[in-house]
Amino acid sequence: MSNVLIMKLMEPLSQIYSDPDVVELRQMRPDKLVLEHRKSDLLQLDAPGIGFNQIRRVCQALANYNGLKFSEDKHPKLSVTLPERHRFECLVGPSTLTGLSMAVRCKHPYEVKFEDMGLRQKMIDYISEAMSKRWNIAISGSTNTGKTTLLNKLLGMLPAHERVVSCEDTPELEIERFWNGSALFAARDSSQGAGLQTWPQLFDHKMRISPDRIIFSEISVQNAYSALNVLNTGAKGWMCTIHADSAQKVVDRFQSNIDLSGGVTTPIRGYFNSLVDVIFHITRFERGVRHITDIYEVKNDRFILKDGKLQ
Repeated sequence: MSNVLIMKLMEPLSQIYSDPDVVELRQMRPDKLVLEHRKSDLLQLDAPGIGFNQIRRVCQALANYNGLKFSEDKHPKLSVTLPERHRFECLVGPSTLTGLSMAVRCKHPYEVKFEDMGLRQKMIDYISEAMSKRWNIAISGSTNTGKTTLLNKLLGMLPAHERVVSCEDTPELEIERFWNGSALFAARDSSQGAGLQTWPQLFDHKMRISPDRIIFSEISVQNAYSALNVLNTGAKGWMCTIHADSAQKVVDRFQSNIDLSGGVTTPIRGYFNSLVDVIFHITRFERGVRHITDIYEVKNDRFILKDGKLQ
């Protein structure tokens, strides 16, 4: 199936999410959509004709196009990137109360300034220094706080000649301008298409291609150990994003992800604290405002910024 046919099938949804101020489009009930918009509160929209059967057809087409498996009984979850680079996530069947849980996380071109994220010049200078010194950086926050947006903002501070190697299971990082860079993709789960490498296989590959900086998009059960293991190779300028309630809980999230992977169960707190330099924590407030509220130096066990206030 071609891009053109995919776009045609997506048209009832894309007419809504093509608005550059749309952050996320969701569906949990037939003919009803929920819209998160930068300039308003959450909206519920009537969407006659966008029923569950339509979304299932969309899922099947997207799965076929990406070489993935999708079926309500055996492979009911689909995670793909749309042609416009928006992230499409859908789960169908009895694992959801209504039979469907769908979300399109939009990636419209959007220039974010550090000032928009609540930072004053002193903290902006601090971040610039952290980047120039090749500190190892983790970005934390709850879901939909703009972690990847901040990571892409940091990548934009780097010179285009740097050997940046990104590792993702869903294409979200903006590394096209790094002419000496390389974007690597791992299989998200066993239903992924043929040819995708596992996270351990990617780890082996990236360590053989002389990276200047290794960037992980989102830390998960599947990649937490590989991401942390990179630090033990002497890597500098390592960066990642991770879901966590606070900067100080990032190490606990790493530990729980590693434990859930069924692999190594060794406590990693001391290891993590000795290798990660700083954590930037993002908080999402009402009406979609997102601020960097905490900057925590891990090795020094001190906050530079806490709850939006200089320490």
